Amino acid sequence: MKKLYKIADRGSWIVFPVIFLVLLSACTGTQVDPRVPPDFSGYQDQPLPPEVAVWLVEGPQTKFTPNIIAVANQIRGANRRERMYKSVDYVWANFEYDNWLNDKAFARSAAELFETRVLGGCSDFALAQVALFRAVGVPARMVLTANTEWMADFKENDLLITTGHVFIEAYLEDRWHLIDSTYRLLFEGYNPRLRSFPRNEYLFKRAKDYWSLGINDVASLDRVYQPMAKIFDLAAYEDPKYPVTKVYARWTWD
Repeated sequence: MKKLYKIADRGSWIVFPVIFLVLLSACTGTQVDPRVPPDFSGYQDQPLPPEVAVWLVEGPQTKFTPNIIAVANQIRGANRRERMYKSVDYVWANFEYDNWLNDKAFARSAAELFETRVLGGCSDFALAQVALFRAVGVPARMVLTANTEWMADFKENDLLITTGHVFIEAYLEDRWHLIDSTYRLLFEGYNPRLRSFPRNEYLFKRAKDYWSLGINDVASLDRVYQPMAKIFDLAAYEDPKYPVTKVYARWTWD
């Protein structure tokens, strides 16, 4: 069911070459055996500050529909980290990828994604996942980034397709953690104060969802991203080199 999107995520906004997976295998970080359940018992949730609790609230594109709530009710966990892992697994086990849907990026709501169970790229992966995170009690926000190489090239050729990625910040224990839901990655030692992100990505906006930023199709994405590309200084980017952990909890769905 996941043969395509384990290889590449290709669309009108984000394109990653297959070689990315080869490079990923060389990254430093915890190597996880999916046959061995992670031990979540050592993680202790701390009370949520008011400025964090607001990220439990739905956005215009991520409303808690009966379908999403029904899925959330299936996910159990003693702490936010365990529920986050199981939520990531749920989407990977129950949703499919169809690259023909890339032209519908940003247009569909989380409700539609949970109804069809078909995703069309990193924008859909993040949208489905952030809605489910909040529904299971994990504060979460989208992190929209722009690719630094695209921004540098755009200054020379303004016909280039807007390129970036969508990460998720999830509040686990007592701090924000960075998740790449497209590839099931948890970045260790994440610093939310930095504007530089893995794989040559640079912060554009944090948001509840795309519609809250006025992004509802690829054309509107271009309109909000291109002004940033025109003034971006490539020297501002510094690779944070976060070690990565693969997010697995599949034994819970067997």
